Amino acid sequence: MTCSADDTATAPDLQRQDVPAEPAQLAPLRDQLAVWAPGAGLPPGRVQDLLLAVYEAMANVVVHAYPDCLGTFTLHARRDGDAVTVTVRDHGRWQSVPRSSLLGGRGLPLIHSLADQALIETSAAGTTVTMTWTCGSLPLVTAAAAWPSRPSR
Repeated sequence: MTCSADDTATAPDLQRQDVPAEPAQLAPLRDQLAVWAPGAGLPPGRVQDLLLAVYEAMANVVVHAYPDCLGTFTLHARRDGDAVTVTVRDHGRWQSVPRSSLLGGRGLPLIHSLADQALIETSAAGTTVTMTWTCGSLPLVTAAAAWPSRPSR
């Protein structure tokens, strides 16, 4: 299966280098991805999954990668055959969140549940999160399905 019905989606890669790891940077990047992903042929329901997973990966950089200083990260979104892949890379240090934290510990499981494939690689050089969506596949739970709609009155 392909990303778009006519297989003509040819969106150029979306690349952002040296993005300051600050909360104010995340929403504009999410908005750029929201425009880019449909142009890459990703179906609407999958776009929402991508936006939530990538936002979570970027938020993890802001919260965890640079505890003692301001750092940067890179975002690269590309279409490769029948898949869309987004990579978020930082040059900080891996900082795990204690499982007992009410505000932490849910991001990576969320990323894994929303992407068809998610790979988290950590090293002394930083962390790379690579998320892939095969355009014809359907996730077990979509972001839209995670929030029940209100009954009509």
